[in-house]
Amino acid sequence: MKRRAWERLVEEGWLATRSDAERWIMLRKVYAGGIPVTSAGQLLDMDAALEIRGLGARYVAKGGYKLEGALDAFGLDITGRVALDAGASTGGFTDCLIKGGCQRVYAVDVGFGQLHGTLRANPAVVNLERTNIGDPSLWALEPTPNLGTVDLSYLSLRHGVPAFAKALHGQGDLLCLVKPLFEIGDPLARRDGVIPVGAYGPLLHELCGALSGPSVAIRGVTHSTVTGNGGTVEFFLWITLGSEGIGLPPDALDEAIARAVEAGLSLAPYKKP
Repeated sequence: MKRRAWERLVEEGWLATRSDAERWIMLRKVYAGGIPVTSAGQLLDMDAALEIRGLGARYVAKGGYKLEGALDAFGLDITGRVALDAGASTGGFTDCLIKGGCQRVYAVDVGFGQLHGTLRANPAVVNLERTNIGDPSLWALEPTPNLGTVDLSYLSLRHGVPAFAKALHGQGDLLCLVKPLFEIGDPLARRDGVIPVGAYGPLLHELCGALSGPSVAIRGVTHSTVTGNGGTVEFFLWITLGSEGIGLPPDALDEAIARAVEAGLSLAPYKKP
């Protein structure tokens, strides 16, 4: 005996409605007997075990877990904030920002068609595809963002943070994901993708020094609680724009970097929930 895929998903209590079933199937998340289901009307054997991958996940992508860990570590309340998420991709950060209480999120990415369907349909999310963080159109956003989240590939934060400062009109907070391979100056490490353990601390010190300035304060440093692709160690910086004298003093910065490196190196590679 066989039943249509959407019928099995609803009748067996996996999902509440046909439209829900169609959405998960469209996302290629539904499997029957270990084989992907390709259409809602596909006939499935009743004894083929169903699986919906990612159904129990809190966020649409693992970036949400990364950002959640940073917000917890810094104790930063984002309720009611207007955020700009650069390098949004599938929308892990965007999803975390919305679920954390942001009233609006501008999801910015140079790519096209990557943002998860649930976020595209969310009225609190403004999908700005094919847009670079340096695009002047971001300087005129209304309401103006006062929080930025930064997950950039192949671009150093040395170039990304000044662009964010323009989009935020020089005021607000930035949560910057540090991807060491895009920050390290060692050409061998960049080519091989292997960073010596002893290089993380100096790299973070150098980056914090390069980013600090009269209107840019380093408020915190922590490790990403979720590793990057291939188990790479990543970090977060909390930066405040437009405020004087609130950055970490040198001793506190040294201590924060040491703790972050130790914790990051102790992590096991991330596995999907």
